[in-house]
Amino acid sequence: MLIVWNEPEFERVFHSETGPVGLHVAKLARQVTRTAQRYAPVSADGSAGRPPGYLRAKIRWDMGRDLIGVYADISSPARTANGAPYGLFMEVGTRPHPIRARRPDGWLRWWGPDGRVHFTEVARHPGTEPRAYLRRALASLRGA
Repeated sequence: MLIVWNEPEFERVFHSETGPVGLHVAKLARQVTRTAQRYAPVSADGSAGRPPGYLRAKIRWDMGRDLIGVYADISSPARTANGAPYGLFMEVGTRPHPIRARRPDGWLRWWGPDGRVHFTEVARHPGTEPRAYLRRALASLRGA
């Protein structure tokens, strides 16, 4: 019995984005992305100058290939106003941390619930609870 190994066909089927495995991975990536967008928290009035739904709109997927085969990378490259990884902060939460003024005059300003402007040099942010929208979306794929 003679077995003929067709290496180009093997590569197309298992390691190509256009092969059956790659197309299936892309289908699953689209499904997880849509689910993550549904689970992503949305502030009614936006956050830090960002419009409502900013985080949700930034969730995306990209195909890649390594030595094992094709994969999909689902991410949220959303950033805060000062460039910090907003998507990551929402996924895993943050610890309490100080916020210092970046303005030349050295003051932080904000409108308080009393309707007045308040000033301080350092604000103590209490941190945020994790809102695992990406991990939750991936876990929901297991149940499908």
